[in-house]
Amino acid sequence: SGWHRIPLKINNYNEMKKILAIEDNEINMELLFHIIGKYYPNFIFLRAENGTIGIELARNEKPEIILLDILMPGLNGYEVCEILKKDNETSNIPVLMISALGENPDERTKGLNAGADAFISKPYTVSELQAQINVALRIKSVEDLLRKRNESLELSIKTETNKYLHEEERILQISEHARQFYWEVDNEGKFIYISPVIESILKIKPLDVLGKISFSELFQTDKNNIQIQLSDKSGIKEAEIELKVGNTKLWFAFTSFPLFDKQENYAGTRGICFDVTKRKKAEIALLKNMKQIRQYQKQLKKLNIDITQVEERERRRIAENLHDSLGQTLSLAYLKLSALDNEQFQTDTRKKIEDIFNLLNKAINESRVLTNDLSPPILYELGLLSTLKWRLEQFEQLHNIRTQLVEGNINLNLKNEVAIFIYRIVNELLQNILKHARATDIILEISQKNNKCIISVKDNGVGFNVENQRSGKNSDGFGLLSIKERLGSFKGNFFIKSELGIGTTAIVEIPITNN
Repeated sequence: SGWHRIPLKINNYNEMKKILAIEDNEINMELLFHIIGKYYPNFIFLRAENGTIGIELARNEKPEIILLDILMPGLNGYEVCEILKKDNETSNIPVLMISALGENPDERTKGLNAGADAFISKPYTVSELQAQINVALRIKSVEDLLRKRNESLELSIKTETNKYLHEEERILQISEHARQFYWEVDNEGKFIYISPVIESILKIKPLDVLGKISFSELFQTDKNNIQIQLSDKSGIKEAEIELKVGNTKLWFAFTSFPLFDKQENYAGTRGICFDVTKRKKAEIALLKNMKQIRQYQKQLKKLNIDITQVEERERRRIAENLHDSLGQTLSLAYLKLSALDNEQFQTDTRKKIEDIFNLLNKAINESRVLTNDLSPPILYELGLLSTLKWRLEQFEQLHNIRTQLVEGNINLNLKNEVAIFIYRIVNELLQNILKHARATDIILEISQKNNKCIISVKDNGVGFNVENQRSGKNSDGFGLLSIKERLGSFKGNFFIKSELGIGTTAIVEIPITNN
């Protein structure tokens, strides 16, 4: 079935390039064999003694070039070339015809018309044959590269086309079920395009809208204002429209941008409308709930004030009872017991009387402290400043912490409930310092500025991280929270300044306009 030359050691035969010679003359075939072996050692040389075998080898081996004789038994070179060039598997293989008839122009023309890529006459020189083969191989290499690129490009185009069609189908499916539609109006505001989904949203057919209804008519807006808005050159615009469809109220958010011709004349507007009815209803419900919450907060603040006032009145009542009832009873018992001091008693009896003296004295002191803690009488008798001065002195004696009261430009004329409120806040701040600050000095400053009473309590304690306290990470902030809640009832403000290792300053502002 023909003969062919193969290098002795080939591990990748199918990957090596091949040259096919179709020649019936054994001498000419041997000459080609030696030329190809010398000048193209990396090519496999394939032999075919007639056209039928050559066509079969060309289809199976896919050589880089075919060297074809014309005068052969059976199929001649012209017939073989025509068959090869008509076959899709071999049409791209360059064919170099080699024949003694090459000197005849008619034969050369006949060969080229049969599909040959080049023609060389016998006898030929080795350099001429080598040059023709090199040209054919270069052309084949370029054609193969272009063919691969075209195949890759066709595959890429096909892949991208499929992706586009898939995305287009997906977008169409989404748009058919989405509560949104696209639209375009001309320079007069008339619709020239609108998405079909509008029929399911507004219960109106696109054909009843296009060229017949304007934007302002469809969305029931003021025509002049909406025309100015649509034709505005400021770029993308966003707005919300309330629309009544039958007995149902709908809300739409639309985004649009104007179109202009080459002369910068307004040509129309394109946009998209979103059905935001659910969100709008939720916002309306939220606003209603927030209004109710604010009303409840207002009522709670008033209730808090009332509770605070009731609490202070009850404290004062209990304190007065302790002072007027229990205190007087203890004092009377102390006086009567004192009358026995000059009497002559045995040692045991006198010891017991002294113990009773001490117990009564302790009870009287504790009742006074309890009375002052509940509702200090000095607050009602001498006012806020005297009470704060007395409280600092008491705090200094009990806890061995130096205190100082600084009075600024102040002319307070406060109602009792406001004075009690300020006293409670200062007392709460002092207790916080005692529990957490480990301070040795406290400065209390009280002043009046712009119809506000300003109280500042400063210590030299350990300080703390204010951000942690604001974020709720500080678990010991109940006292401060209580102060803030009380201040909210009086529309006051509360500020904290603190640094670790330096100390803390608490500032309270309370409006005192019209008491």
